[in-house]
Amino acid sequence: MKEPSVAIILVNWNGYNDTKECLKSLNSLSFNNFRVFVVDNCSTDNSFENLKTLLANKNYLYKIDLIKTEKNLGFAGGNNIAIKKAYSLGIKYIWLLNNDTVVDQRALSALVERMESNADVGIAGSKIYYYGSDTLWFAGGKFDIRTGKTAHIGYKEKDNVIYNVEKEVDYITGCSLIFRTNLINKIGYINENYFLYYEETDFNIRAHKHGWKILYVPKSVVYHKVSMASGGENNISPKTEYYYTRNRYWVCKLNSDGTHLLAFLYMIYKAFKNLTKIIIKNQTEKKKRAHFIVKGIRDALFLK
Repeated sequence: MKEPSVAIILVNWNGYNDTKECLKSLNSLSFNNFRVFVVDNCSTDNSFENLKTLLANKNYLYKIDLIKTEKNLGFAGGNNIAIKKAYSLGIKYIWLLNNDTVVDQRALSALVERMESNADVGIAGSKIYYYGSDTLWFAGGKFDIRTGKTAHIGYKEKDNVIYNVEKEVDYITGCSLIFRTNLINKIGYINENYFLYYEETDFNIRAHKHGWKILYVPKSVVYHKVSMASGGENNISPKTEYYYTRNRYWVCKLNSDGTHLLAFLYMIYKAFKNLTKIIIKNQTEKKKRAHFIVKGIRDALFLK
């Protein structure tokens, strides 16, 4: 049978070496009917020029479209540019893939097989390991609409058989997320107001509200370097604190009715915890981190 068409989208921001490794790993995919869109999100480290040179050598077995933005549009904006192009081309599925990942041979085919065999599934995602290990980073996501709390199932655990069970989950991380392109007709594009973090959670919530299932597919395996664009998992940039604080509250406010008191209280709890962590862990740029946390609370409450 003819394979359905897939667009793979990578957003690059100052991560040329990671993007290069990810593109190389796509050569090994057992699934063949795909084209790749690489969106350079106005990098400042010559990534775009390096990518142009790399792609000119034609070392890849698939078609690659390289797009450069005029400014950094964040995760949502960068992906949306390529999503709109894929939509206009009539491509059936779109696979959002972090540029700091390496994929297993069956990573894409396993996802497509499940989407093709179950018309109720709107979004599906991979089992994700920390890069170069068998330690899990993601085996499905949990989300509490009352508080904005998210959790990765299996986070930092050694893989075992319980994580080989395919199941419906609350959300799929944007690190490796495939969706039906016709989902756009029902729920629209990724909300660019988030800029960074929780935008894919919002996208999952909107899909689920329209009756689509969200599926974790463990046969699809991806390895992730984790938060490389924002400084690494243990050294996130100060401004990242802002987006985490603000967007955690926003995702509740935009997707549920009511006063959102629990979301507010959880935001304050997390802010206090992160402010304490700045001191205890002697993090760099303390004043800047604290400023962004406080600004995140203010904008969460008053920005629309």
